[in-house]
Amino acid sequence: MLLASIVLGAAAGFSSLGFRFLIAFQHHIAFDWLEPYARTRLGAAGVIVPLVCGGALTAFFIHRFAVETKGHGVPEVLAAIRSRGGIIRPRVILVKTLTAATCIGFGGSCGREGPIVLIGAAWGSALGQLLAFPAPMMRMLVATGAGAGIAATFNAPIGGVIFASEVILRDFAPRSFAGIAVASVVSTIISRAYLGNHPALNAGTFVLVSPAELGFYALLGAIAGVWAAAFMNLLHWMEDRFDELALPMVVKAMIGFGLVGVIAIRFPQVLGLGYENVQRMLDDNLNPLSAFTLAFLKPLATTLTLGSGGSGGLLAPMLISGGMLGDGFGSAVHLLFPDWTGTAAAYGLVGMAAMFSAANEAPITAISIVFELSGDYALILPLMIGSVIAALVGRFLLAPPAELAVTEQR
Repeated sequence: MLLASIVLGAAAGFSSLGFRFLIAFQHHIAFDWLEPYARTRLGAAGVIVPLVCGGALTAFFIHRFAVETKGHGVPEVLAAIRSRGGIIRPRVILVKTLTAATCIGFGGSCGREGPIVLIGAAWGSALGQLLAFPAPMMRMLVATGAGAGIAATFNAPIGGVIFASEVILRDFAPRSFAGIAVASVVSTIISRAYLGNHPALNAGTFVLVSPAELGFYALLGAIAGVWAAAFMNLLHWMEDRFDELALPMVVKAMIGFGLVGVIAIRFPQVLGLGYENVQRMLDDNLNPLSAFTLAFLKPLATTLTLGSGGSGGLLAPMLISGGMLGDGFGSAVHLLFPDWTGTAAAYGLVGMAAMFSAANEAPITAISIVFELSGDYALILPLMIGSVIAALVGRFLLAPPAELAVTEQR
């Protein structure tokens, strides 16, 4: 198992790098060549053209090669572990890479984390099938590959281990923990060798101004829990509405992606991954109105992208929407209570963790990932209280957890 973990760590690490390269290549085609050409004829509405093309290509690849690559990837991994003995078709590795890179590169509003979870898990399943491992070991290999994928894409080895244990396996048993840890370390080493040894976000240093401020972080956690539930319910509603349309898959995707393009005419921040908006938030370069607007529009654009048949992750949109929600909330409470509260960006980081925690009922994963993203230990208490309260609210509003609900529906 340890040797298999090393192999999976290397596979996930290099797959993550290749996935990033393909996204950048697709983005170059869409927005350095196709969009300028369209703008010369359509003006600002030219941004719709690459999105419609990306939606059509994504849906075609999904329909032609592997329908299970539709959506954000994590439900497919959970379904493989819980009902198929860890079996995922090996072709998913290439098809998910292609479909998600096309979707994101051409402006679809989604993240790369869900796809790399499925890609890493598919590597684990392929290795287990090749070696004829029994079902319990297959499930561990699938979770190991998924954790290594998260570790590589976030440059967060601890987050990868906790994600695989808490979200995928729902088990912190030592027998699975060791293999996941080895794979996460290997994949992170590969990622850092090419992308650098530094946190994914430049968060600066934050402080807890007063103990009373923890009350505001607790309130933010509750609000984020409600916000996450609304996000997931909107996704389910959007999927149902597009499923009801008696149209080919390609046409549905063109409609959904085209509507994202309509939003992007006025608010281009909703396109693609959107992590540059999180960095602007951390640099205190967002006003509250912009933060709240993006907190609302990012889920709308993401549910249109994925609900219409796109292929990409939910984690990045969750983090961005939660970060914008927290930043706007932090600006408001700092305006009202300047002597008790810190900067709005600190609330943005807690909002990111709280959104993820609520949607997946995974507070430990949320705390570890956002902590590793920011590298700031001073926020650990706000992260803990915000994430735990958000998870409790999410559990009340989204029972079973959001990811399991999607799996059961499918």
